[in-house]
Parts: sequence; C-alpha cells; structure tokens
Amino acid sequence: MQLSKIYARFYKSFNFDHHRKAHRDAESREWEMIGDLWYPYIEVPIDPRITTIVGANESGKSHLLGAIEMAITGKGFRHQDLCRYCDYFNVERGNEFWPHLGIAWSDVTEAEVAKIRVDVPSAPERFDAFLMFRQGPDRLDLYFPDGAGGYQHLPLTGSKAQGFGTAVLPRVFTIESKVALPGALPTSELVAAQSGPIRDRRTRKRSLEVLDILRRIFSTDQSSFSQGLKGAAPELSPILTELDDSPATREELAKSYALARRLLLQLANVEPERLIELAHFIEAGENGHATALVESINQQLEQRLNFPKYWVQDRDFQLRVTALESDLVFTIRDRTGTQYTFDERSNGLKFFLSYFIQSQTHEPDPERPEILLMDEPDAYLSAEAQQDLLKIFRGFAEPDDGARPVQVVYVTHSPFLLDKNRAERIRVLQKGKGADGTRVIKNASQNHYEPLRSAFGAYVGETAFIGACNLLVEGVADQVLFAGLSRAIQRRGVSSETELLDLNRVVLVPCGSASHVPYMLYLIRGRDSDAPAVIILLDSDKSGSDAATILRSDDKASRRLINPDYVMQFAEFSIVQDASHLMAEPEDLLPLPLAIAAANAYFREVAEFREGEPIVLAEDEVAPHLSGTAGIFDALKAAAKAKDSHIDKIGLARAIVAICEVKSPDAVLEKDIAEFLQRMKLLFKNLNRKRRAADEERLRHRVKALVEQQRKIFLQDYPEGATREQGLFLFERIADGLDHSLEAKAIRDEMLALTVEFGLDGEPNERISDYDGFKTRLKVLKDALAINREGRGGSEAAGGVAVEKPRTGNGDTKPKARKPRARKAAMTGADTA
Repeated sequence: MQLSKIYARFYKSFNFDHHRKAHRDAESREWEMIGDLWYPYIEVPIDPRITTIVGANESGKSHLLGAIEMAITGKGFRHQDLCRYCDYFNVERGNEFWPHLGIAWSDVTEAEVAKIRVDVPSAPERFDAFLMFRQGPDRLDLYFPDGAGGYQHLPLTGSKAQGFGTAVLPRVFTIESKVALPGALPTSELVAAQSGPIRDRRTRKRSLEVLDILRRIFSTDQSSFSQGLKGAAPELSPILTELDDSPATREELAKSYALARRLLLQLANVEPERLIELAHFIEAGENGHATALVESINQQLEQRLNFPKYWVQDRDFQLRVTALESDLVFTIRDRTGTQYTFDERSNGLKFFLSYFIQSQTHEPDPERPEILLMDEPDAYLSAEAQQDLLKIFRGFAEPDDGARPVQVVYVTHSPFLLDKNRAERIRVLQKGKGADGTRVIKNASQNHYEPLRSAFGAYVGETAFIGACNLLVEGVADQVLFAGLSRAIQRRGVSSETELLDLNRVVLVPCGSASHVPYMLYLIRGRDSDAPAVIILLDSDKSGSDAATILRSDDKASRRLINPDYVMQFAEFSIVQDASHLMAEPEDLLPLPLAIAAANAYFREVAEFREGEPIVLAEDEVAPHLSGTAGIFDALKAAAKAKDSHIDKIGLARAIVAICEVKSPDAVLEKDIAEFLQRMKLLFKNLNRKRRAADEERLRHRVKALVEQQRKIFLQDYPEGATREQGLFLFERIADGLDHSLEAKAIRDEMLALTVEFGLDGEPNERISDYDGFKTRLKVLKDALAINREGRGGSEAAGGVAVEKPRTGNGDTKPKARKPRARKAAMTGADTA
C-alpha cells in the first residue's frame, strides 16, 4: 500500500481548512464532522515516490512529518500539540480533546487486505484503498469504500485502536540530519558501544591534564593533599566542567560512533573479530600488525563504498582510515592524492557521508512497505551536494536492484534540493493569517513556482544561476509554458532527453520584456569572471528584433557577454512550415482549437472571482483575427476584447499546461494536444542543441582562464628562471582545478609532455633549461586541444600528445625520456596508492 494523502486539523500550526469551508461549492464529508459542526481537514497529497515539502519558517513543514508518523503509529500524541488557536483549546476540567490526524491509503494488495481483516474482521473482503483517522491515541475511525460512492465506517477504541496495522501499515524511518560521521572512532568503541562516559580524544586529553595536576599536588600526607586540592580547585574546575558533558552531547556522540560502526561493519563488511584485533594491536603499540589490518580495511572500503557514484564533485574521492594513538581516524584522499583529516574538510562532506552511510546500511522491513522522512537535510550541504542528495532519494524511491520502492517525504528550505523536472512533487505550505493556520498552496508548480519565492525568501531564478545554463526568455508566461510543457511531455510517455528541458540544468529566467533582456544578461555574465552559460530566446516581433540587434552587436563588450550564435529568435526555427498566420512566439505553435479550449478554461477560472457568467470563444470568432501580422494570442485577445473581456498571457499559459498534462476524452482535442507537444519537442531540441554548445564553450573558457591565471602568477614569481620542482608545482596547481572535459584532458596530456620534454622529473633543484622556450610553450598550453586537432606532426603517444621525438631546450632529440615521478598522478587524476 502507499500513502496518498495526509489529513491534519487542530494539530500544532494546522487548524482546519477555512478556505474550503468558505467555498460556495464545497460539501462536507462524514469524517469532517464533529457533531453538527463542520471542520474540514487540511489535506496534503503525497506523491507515490518522492514528495518535497517547502514553505517559510513556521509554516508547518516539520509538523507535517510528525503528523505522518503519529497518524500511522498512533504514538506520540500530546495535549500540548493541540492547535492553540483552534475552537477546542481550553483549560476546562474534563477537556480531553486531542489533535486529529488522518491518512488515505491506496494500492492496497490482497495480502494486505487479509492482514487488515485479522485486526478488523468486519472490514470488506475486497478493497484497494481506505482512510483512517486518529482522534487521539485511543480512538481510530476507518472508512472503507462501499462500492456505491459512499463509505463503511468502522470505529476502533482502546487497545484495538492502538494496535491496528502493526503488521501491515508501512514502517516509518528517518535519516538523521544532525548526526555527522566522527573524525575518529576510539578503539574501545570499534565493535560495540561502551557503557559509562564516552571518552573521545578531547576528553582523554583533558583527563590527562587533570592527572598531571593531581600528580603535582599529590602527597602521602592527607592534610597536605587536601590543602593542595583547595589550591588547585581554580585550575581543575574548568577542566572538570568541560568533561561533564550534557546528556544531549553524549547522545549525539554515541549516535556519531554508531554511524561509524555501521560504516565499518555493515557497509564495508569488516569482520568484527578483525576490529577487536585492531583495537588490541593499537593499544599494545604493535604498529606492524595494526598497519596491515588498517590497509586491509581501506581496501574493503574502496571496493564496497561506491561513493563517487553519488559524490560527483570529486570522482576520485576515497574515504580511508588511519590508526593513531587510541583512535581509528577517518581521512579523505582527493583527486590530487592528498590525504586530509575530517577537521580539514567542510561540515558538508561529513554530513553527506552520514546521509550516504545511513541510506546504504538501511535494512528494509521484510514484510511491510516503508516511508522515509527527512527534515531539512540541506542545512550543511553545498548546492552541488544537495543535487547529489537527490540521487540518494531517487535510490530509495526508484531502486534499480529489484528492491521494494520506498516513499520519500522530505522538508527543505533550499531551491537546490528541488527536482525541477518533477515540479508536481512539490508541496508548498503557507502560514495563514490569524486563526487560519497552515494551508496548502494548490498548483504551485503551474504558477511560476510562486509562492516558492516567499517560501525560500529569495527568487529561485536568482539563486539558481550558479552552475547552470540559463535560458533567458521575455516573460513569465514563457517560463510557465516551457516548464509545464516539458513536464507534460515527460508524463505522457518515453521521450528523448533532447525533447525535454532538464530543469535541474536549465534555469528559465523571465526578464519582464524583450527590452530588459540585455540588462539581465549583464547581471548574469557581466559582473564575475566565472560567467555561467546563457542562451536567449526572443520573440520574432519588433521588440524581440530590437533586443536581438543589441545583443548581436559586433563590438567587444557585447561579444564578451554572449556569443551571437546563442541569441535566437522564435521564427528562425521554422517549426511550422507554410503557416497560415504569424509565427512570432511559442503560443503560435498552438492549433487553433486547442488555443480556444485553453482560453475558455482561463475564462472559467477567472469567473469564479467575478460576477456573471464566463465568456465563451468559438473558432469562427477567433479565426478572422489571424493573419500574416497577427498570431494566436493576438487573435484571442482581439476576440475577447470584442466581448468586453480580457485574456492574460500568464493565465493562458497555465491553462495550456493544465490541458496538456492529462489525456483528453475529446479525441479531436487530444489529436491537437499531440500535435502541439510534437512541435514543442522540436523547439526543445533546438534549444538543447544551443544549450549543449553554450555549456561546452563555458567549460572551455573556464579551463583556459584557469591555465592563463596560473601561468601569469608563475611568471610574476619567476620572470627570469625557475627550478624543475617549481615547474612541477605549477602543473599541480593547474591540474587541481581541471575538470573531466576534453579541453582539460588535452591540457593534462600536454603538461605530461612538457614534463618529459623539459626534464621536470629530474633533479628538483636544477634550473629549467631553455626557460624562454618553456615560457613560450606555457603561453599556448591553454590551447592544447585546438593544437592537437590541427595536428603538430609525429605519432600519438600514450595520452594523446605527439611526443615521439621530444626536444630539449636547444632543439636536440632526447634518446629516451624518463617517466615523471609521483606528481604525474596529480596531472592525470590517477591514484598513487
């Protein structure tokens, strides 16, 4: 079975649904009634796979996670959780009112039905969905569909309510978001937690300081010793106070050590007996045996961890252990081969490792489905690490090893922890005014990600410029249309990646109008040396053409901001051949019947907030307005104006998306939808082609800028000459910043060739011969890929650089080149272990 909806009322910030109760068409349902009074529940739909909960502070996000667990288990109900502004909050004697929580279950299997009937024999023999509502720990109301549009109500109380579903309802588990992998694990904690105070490296050090003080004042004479203790009290007091950790600190440390044990015993599958031996060898100072066991553990970690699959920031990352004094210390080796302790790395890596270990060592329930809850995992993670965390969530929800899928529900404040390709999975909570309490914003994904802006406290587009390709469009309607239709294409079946916009990689940036596009381009690319990739789509009208002219200007400032090839106008794609009307903007791809259906849907929605009946447009009222100078939206606007009405472009875009997201029962309209989406696929293909080119160009420029910056610094430091070791250090600094692009690979290969050619792997303190020649070769190092493609003569050596006849500084040919030493690994990314 799957959780499909969570219901809450009178629980913390959740009062009841005032908006639904006030709606003129709303009808009450039996589980919403308290006597004759109607209190609709706040309802939050839950996605079958992954649900993202966002909202401003105090909007009830974390409360919702607690509601899920309490509604399933019946445990954790407290009177103090009763909503303080609900009608039932009072101190009257005998008031036993509790928060009310409920769940809708779907996809119930026959086996699960049989188990439910063990608890509730009067339940129907067949059903695939049911509702359950808890009004406190001892009262449970079950509602089963009766097959006639109604429900069979079965109340349970006391122990029957408390024990319902323990063998069949999904098991809730969490990934601890505030427990990090420790920097070291004491040998006493290697296999199992120890009773009594936890002694980490800090407490051991401070304990030794206490012992030193006591030794200094010790005397066999009791009176003298007592007097000495009094004198040492000011010195001992702060140390002993620090050693007296709070229960919360001890619990946090115990969880951290337990996580380290899970890493070693479960994930790395280290034999516990070997850890016992290791603890003995470390304590006994038998370094040879300890080193051998540690190296074996490191090999096991490397084979079983598979961490680079999830941590894309460094594909050569390795987690290792080192024996030091009475600890097993965790260290990190990066792509340069350098080893660091945890104290030298960011908190983000420690916490991401924690999430990874918890996810990989999770032991599934053999009998029941499961639901993962996680509260604000973004707190310690960088933007890139948050995108990596999404892979862990997908690993639970969409396993590729045949395991049972796990539903994932998580709370976040970060725009980087949104899967923008799955906007339908986002739930936005908002704190209402006064007694309204928390409410759910419907259709948030169709409304320009509004009110996600207020939920995050920042404009999503602005914060997402980093590390993405930005598609600049004229207005919000374009953003709504492109995001929604990409989602609609994806939901309708298998499509090529080139026929979709990957919204986790492409940021849609509405500029307000065509005239604002150049300024937005400057904001994105004109203020920083590391400018993100940008492509621009403009309408093919006068304002779009004027903006294109400015952006394509053949002057240095414009060329620095954007390659003219990435400034596109809609009509240049010629998606519809021999069109009978103007093709100037995306809305012009709409078949006329579909455009009219969307316009009428828009008028119906607007009519809910206005007096009178909505207007209805017909094809013969719109078609006459189409011409070689007027497109679809122009015609709709003119037809609406003729009926004393108005149509809004953003509202029309939302209506188009809503129609295209579901299969229409009207066969003719469905055919038009399919035709329209096929046209959008062609548009997305063209945009993706430009996006890939812009991404590649950005990588080339970034790599070239890195090489040129390091070259200039090197020549400033060593204008007249440098040692071979200083030359190698230059290449190491360059290699540290290179990515995995073809441009970077060519530069690595060229640095290896220069290492051989100029003898940099020889005696470190010797000067580089022919320093002028070395500087000349450095000047073109950034162009290594282009030079290789043009061909420099000679055969291709291993690594792809022509070094068959490497030259010395005076032009002589070396008979044989020596291999570079260990520093070669830094340039190639190879492991030196």
